[in-house]
Order: sequence, then C-alpha cells, then structure tokens
Amino acid sequence: MIKKSTYYLFVCMGLLLSIPEIYAQRVILADSTQKGISKTDSLSKPADLQTTVFYSAVDSTVLDADKQVVHLYGNAKVKYGEISLESSYIRLDWDKNEVYAIGKFDSTANKMIGQPVFTQGSDKYDSDEIRYNFKTKRAAIKGIVTQQGEGYVQGKTVKKDEEDNLYIRNAIYTTCNLSHPHFHIKASKIKVVGKKEIVSGPFHFELNDIPLPIGLPFGFFPYSQPREAGKSGVLVPTYGEEPTGRGFYLREGGYYWAASENIGIRFTGQIYSKGGWGLGANSQYNKRYRYTGSFNLAFNRNSNGDEFNPTKRTDFALQWSHSPRSLGNSSFSASVNIASNSFNQFNNFNTQQYLSNTIGSSVQYTKNIGQIFRSSISLRINQNTTTRIFDAGTEFSLGLNQFQPFKRKSSIGDRFMDQFRVGLDFSGGISLTNQIADPFTRYEFDVYPRETNSQRGVVQRPFIPTNASDLPPGVIAVNANTIPILLEKAQTKFNYSLPISLPNIKLGRYVNVTPGISWSGNMYTRSYKYTYMKSDSTVRIDTVGGLPKFNSQIAFSASMNTRLFGTARFNKGRLEALRHTMVPSISVSYTPDYSDPAYGYFQDVRINNRKFINASGVEQVGDIRRISTFDPRVLSYGGASGAISFGIQNTLEAKFKTKSDTATKQNEKISLIDNFGINGSYNFLAREYPLSNIGFNANSRVKEFDINIGGSIDPYSYVKDAAFFDMGRRTNEYMFGKGEGLGRLQSFNLSVGRRFAPSSAKKQKTSEIGSEAQLKQINRNMDDYVDWNVPWTFSFSYQFSYNRMGLADPQKISGLTFQGDISLSEKWKFTLSSGYDFKFSGLTYTNMSVHRDLHCWEMNFNWTPIASPFYGRASNYSFDLRVKSSLLQDLKISRRRSFYDKGGF
Repeated sequence: MIKKSTYYLFVCMGLLLSIPEIYAQRVILADSTQKGISKTDSLSKPADLQTTVFYSAVDSTVLDADKQVVHLYGNAKVKYGEISLESSYIRLDWDKNEVYAIGKFDSTANKMIGQPVFTQGSDKYDSDEIRYNFKTKRAAIKGIVTQQGEGYVQGKTVKKDEEDNLYIRNAIYTTCNLSHPHFHIKASKIKVVGKKEIVSGPFHFELNDIPLPIGLPFGFFPYSQPREAGKSGVLVPTYGEEPTGRGFYLREGGYYWAASENIGIRFTGQIYSKGGWGLGANSQYNKRYRYTGSFNLAFNRNSNGDEFNPTKRTDFALQWSHSPRSLGNSSFSASVNIASNSFNQFNNFNTQQYLSNTIGSSVQYTKNIGQIFRSSISLRINQNTTTRIFDAGTEFSLGLNQFQPFKRKSSIGDRFMDQFRVGLDFSGGISLTNQIADPFTRYEFDVYPRETNSQRGVVQRPFIPTNASDLPPGVIAVNANTIPILLEKAQTKFNYSLPISLPNIKLGRYVNVTPGISWSGNMYTRSYKYTYMKSDSTVRIDTVGGLPKFNSQIAFSASMNTRLFGTARFNKGRLEALRHTMVPSISVSYTPDYSDPAYGYFQDVRINNRKFINASGVEQVGDIRRISTFDPRVLSYGGASGAISFGIQNTLEAKFKTKSDTATKQNEKISLIDNFGINGSYNFLAREYPLSNIGFNANSRVKEFDINIGGSIDPYSYVKDAAFFDMGRRTNEYMFGKGEGLGRLQSFNLSVGRRFAPSSAKKQKTSEIGSEAQLKQINRNMDDYVDWNVPWTFSFSYQFSYNRMGLADPQKISGLTFQGDISLSEKWKFTLSSGYDFKFSGLTYTNMSVHRDLHCWEMNFNWTPIASPFYGRASNYSFDLRVKSSLLQDLKISRRRSFYDKGGF
C-alpha cells in the first residue's frame, strides 16, 4: 500500500502540472463556470492496474484523498487501455480498483441525459448505470443496449465477466436499431458468449409490442464479426407443393460453409413426396484486385410419381463464371454453362432461364509477350435445347503483330520502305457435333439420305420436341455410347494468314491509297468424296484419310479514301450554318476462284434427278451443287472475285445562335445526322449477280431521342417459278433496266428510344457506405439499380423490322417495349416493365413489382402476369415480408405462385 503522505505529494504535483490545461480549456469554452482536468494519474497500484488511467471532466473534478476517490462531473471521460467510459457522472475508486458511472436527470426535458457509454475494443454498450472493476474485469450494468453482430441486445440487469460474456435478465433481442424496436424476441435470460453466439432461455416473439403465440424453449443465434464469406451455418429449406407434378417438396435446405474470407460454399438438397430428389453445390469467390467468380453444380433425379407408369429422368447443370482483373500480359476467363436439354424446363425456377433455349460456354486464356507476340487458347461448348444440336471445340491461336522489317533502329523519319508491314496469324482447333447429318432445310437437295423419298426436296416445318428424348433427323444423342461416333467425325483444322501492308501512297494532298496482300490457308486432317446414288436419289459420302490436306488462297486489295467538307451559311433567324462532312471510300480486291474443282477444294456433285433447261438453253438432268471437300455442310455459289467496293459516310451539323444575350457561348452546335452511309460492291468476274445488295444505315439523336435506321436493297428482278415457291426465281436482270425502279427493299429496320428522368438521375452516384468498386459498378449500370433519391424514371423503345425474300410476302415485326419506376412516397417504390407486339396484337413479357421500406423490415411484391405465349403459362407472383437482417432472414412471411406449379416433373 502507498502511504498517505506519499499519496498527498503525488496529488499536489499532479494538480500543479494540470494548471496550464485548465486555463487553456477555460479560454476555448469561454465559460468561467466550467472546470476541467486531464492528467496522468500515478496513484494506481502496480499489482492491480496494467497501464495508465486517463480521466477528464468539463464541469468539475472533486478529489477525496482520504477515501482515494475521484468524482468527475459533466462530460466525464475515463480511458484505461482499450477500455473507455463516458458519462455525465463518473466515480473512480482507487482503493477498490473500480469505476462507477450514471447519467443525470434533466428536469427541463424530463428525461435522463449523459447516460454511460462503455467501449471495450470494438464493442460498445449503452446503459443507464455501470460499475466496472479494473482488476477482475467484471462489470454490473443496468439498462444495457449493445450491438452484437447485426443484432441488438437490451436488458434491465447485466453482469459481465472477465471473458467478455454477458449475463442478461429481462432481455430482448432484435435487429431493429431503434431504442424502441418494431419487433423483438423477449426472454427472461440471455447469455452473450464472447463474440461467437447469443443463447437464450424460453422466449416469445413480439411485434409492435403485441405478444404473438410464437415461442421456443431456447434460442441460439450465432454471429461473428463481418467477413467476406459470412458465417457457416445450417440453411433452412423452403416447402410447398407442385399440384400435378412432383408432389410436396423441401428445397434449398443444407449447409453453408464459409471456407475463408475469399470463398463460401452452399451445399443444398431437395426432396419430393413422389420420389424425386436432387443435390447441389454453389460457391461464390472473390480475391480483391485479382478475380471474382461463381460456381454452381446441380443434379436432379425426377419422377412423375405415377403408380402404374412411373417415368424417371436425370437432369444436371453446371455453371462456372470467372472474371479476372487484368494484371500484366496474361489473363484467364471462363463462362461455362452446361445442362441437360430438359433442365431449364423442369428444374429452373427463374422465368428468364425457363424461357431460354440456348446455352453457351467458353473458357479462354491469353498470353502476350512484349509488343509483338500474342497467344490464346479457348474451349467452347454450345447447346440448343430446342433443336438438340450440340457442338464443342477447342481452339488456339499464335500471332505476330505487324512489324516493320525494313525500318532501321537509328532511323529518325520514315522512308518509303519503312512503312512496309508484315504479320502472322496461326490458329487451329478440333470441333465435334452431334449433328452428323443435314437436318431438313429449305434447300432442295439431299446431302444425306432422308427417311422417305416423299421428304426429299420439301421444306420441312421447324422441329418442335414433344418430350425430352425427341431428336430431329440427323441429330444423335450425346451419351457414353455415342462418344466414339462423335470423336470419329470430329474435324481438326488449322488456319494460317500472313497479312501484308504495303506503304501508303498519297495522291495529291488529300487522297490516301493503301495497297495490301493477304495470304491465308487451312490444313485439314480428313477430306470427303461425294458420289450420287441414282437408285434412291441421295449422295453417298466417303471419308478419305491419309496425310493432312491443305488449301490456300492469296488475295490482293487496295483502298482509297478522302474527306470532303461543305458549309452553307444563313443570315436570317437563329440558324447560322449547316456543315456537311462526306467521307467517300473505294477499295479494289482480287481473289481467284478457289472453289473451282481444279484446285481440289470443292467438288461439283449431282444431287437429284430433276429435269430443266439451264442458263445455256440446254436440257439438263439433275441439279449440281459445289460442296466443300473438307466439310459437307459448306457450299459454294461463288467464283473468282475481282470486286470494287464503294461506300460513303455522311454527317450533318447545324450551328445556332444562343437565345439569350447573356449566355457564355455565342452559338451552339447540334448534330442533326450522326451518320448516314451507303455501301455495296461490284464483282467484275462474277458469272451472275455481279452487283451486291445496296446497304444503308443512319443514326441520330434528336432532342434526346435515339434513332437508328438500317436496311438493304436488292437490285435484281425476280420472276415466278414454282420450283422456288413464293420467293420466285432471281434473274440476272436489273430492275432499273426493266423500268421497275432502282431495286426491291429486302430488309429494313427502325428503332426509336428515349429515357425520361429528372436531372438528378444523370448525376454520378456517391455514398459513404459503398466501396469504390461497388460505386463504379452502379455508375456503369445505372439502369440495373433502384435509386430512392430519384422520384421516377421512364424509358421506351420502338422497334420495326421488315424482311422480304424476292416476291414472297414480307415479314414484318413491330413492337414497343417500356419500363419505368415511380416513388409513391419516401418508402414506396413501384416498377413496371412490359411491351406490346403489334403483329400479334398482344403484350410481351410483363413484370410489375412493389417495394415498401419498413425500416427494419421490407415488403416486396413481384408479379409476372405474362411471360410468353409460346411456352405455356409461365407467369408467377411472389409476396415477401421479411426482416432485412441476414441474421434473421428466415423470419418472414412468404407467398408465391410460380410457373413451375403448373406440373410436369
């Protein structure tokens, strides 16, 4: 023990040292009635206190030297290591190693103010009264409010032990951050075990102070400090019934494993009362500044539950997405989506995926070395669940970027030969498909045998499967038994190309001429021989093995372009001038006729017994088709090409005087036409149809309306011919030569769209809560997020397309899509997206949702009344009233009716 005389000496020295601080505080506060003291106290017992105790008060500090007690009044503060205490009144008892704090009653406001706030590390406790012992590290607290994880614990009397466990009586637990919460779980006893979990005795649920008949004999609420992967725990399944399908079910139940801060995995299962079951694994992973990704694997064994004729089917799905952050000169990315043909239809509960019939996957790795060499390797898998066609392959590429072989290192300027550039591209791959025969097409020939002679030369209806095992003609199933067939018919192909850029040539000051040479080719591991079988009017295909086969071709080209400007000035009105910019371009190319059978790359094959008069006026028996020696699916109708391509691009701008004389700018420029172009080509060596279709395109932005136009014009005349159905036969005569106009409109498309929103919607989104990466994601995709600060938004888009083949009736598609949202109040948000198909006179995919923010709760209503008329009833609705906190995510009221409730299995 320290003697009293020594104690008095230390106190006097401490008071003398604190005089300058007291004076400074008085000057700052400008209140002579307030006192303050902030000092380092040396009276602590070395055996009891492990570090220095700092304390201060604004109003006054009273020292009782006999009892070794310090009274602190007015904004009192005590700090001891990682422990801090703030209150209106604090009493330090050095003899007992104890600190006591309590608030004071404000008679004016008729409430307690300055109540104790106890902080230990990252833990914070609001209370009415607290007593803490520095030596035992135990505390007695009254009226506590503390945050534990995402939840808040309140209690009347609390004891805290040296292991940071809290023992609370007459306690409530909630995730609502109000002092008087909207809901809570009420228990007579609650124990907060360190920073791991909260355990309670018998409890019941109260909503808005109304006790509900919902309770349990005990409760267990795990929590931890926030981590990227969350907290491991059990996943409670959802339940329901599919009325005419698999029966009653339990779905999405299992276990979530927070493997690390970078990865979390959900193991789930499902079971149905009529015998179906399924297993799945889903993972999300993220490495900051490196990569993000997700992985999902699902396996379902389904049964229709029929007692007399049970049907079972196995479905599976694999999804993997990997998005890298570019680092250095290499990158790896993946987008894998593989599923059985019937998985989306019978196992997917997402409307958009349910309607989708295409599945594509790709994995790619790229590596660059310096500025010259580049390489990549990729794997692709494509699948159509409607046609059942599957194709897969792997490709690689190696390349040298174009470089200047004649340029000297010490050269300052560019000589004529320095502009000579050459590069190299070499690629290859292996591809296989389950389409081993040509399915029914619009062509009138048969490369592979049909089932019956009556099907030859007939345009078949589109293939529509009636069950999961249906396959169109020429397509085989993909399973263990057919893998040898697929591998046998797999095609290996290698491509090479040497692009050569010759030096630019200047004609005068404004015209640039750029010649070029391209040498390219392919290498195949097999070729085919075609033989017409007159007996049944089919073509037999024989595979030819042996050494690899090569084809190559050389093409020559030269392009010329310039830029022309024209300005028209006006002296009346606001319009000052119109500026027209025109960019004409002409290119010439020559490619020999590599489809000539003399080269060996194509073969002329007779395909039928039809008799007709050919272009030379001679009776001919059988149509001839030119088919690739290396791929029976590749046909050629071309020949040598000596073509001249032409195009012209135009822009039109207007300059207006400003309306106000006080404006900072005297005039403003407005773009009337951002781009209007016409393009086409003429092949001097073509035996027929030398002039290509004339294409046109235009786009503009008028008063924030985005307008896009495009199309093509066929210059050739058509005549009726029963062999070509309604389309008619295309002749080699121009329509303008026969007085039928410049050409026939073959295709046309128009789109007009605009987004309406207050000016605040266009501002960059900022937040003190979100991370920089999250804000970048939101600002790049503003349409995907709901901003409560924007009262309303509305956008629409109108699309029209016109397509006509020859004399056939045109096919027209006209539709309007729109979407918008409106904040009915600060807490209400209503969104709607829909469209109208003018051709079928009906609504397209329509979705409506209502969101209500209820502070610690949220309400969502989502309704899709119309999904698609082609897939049956695919509409759904859902209603959810749930607690926001993920800790109590199962505390909810849900009602939903989805498209998969229609039955099936």
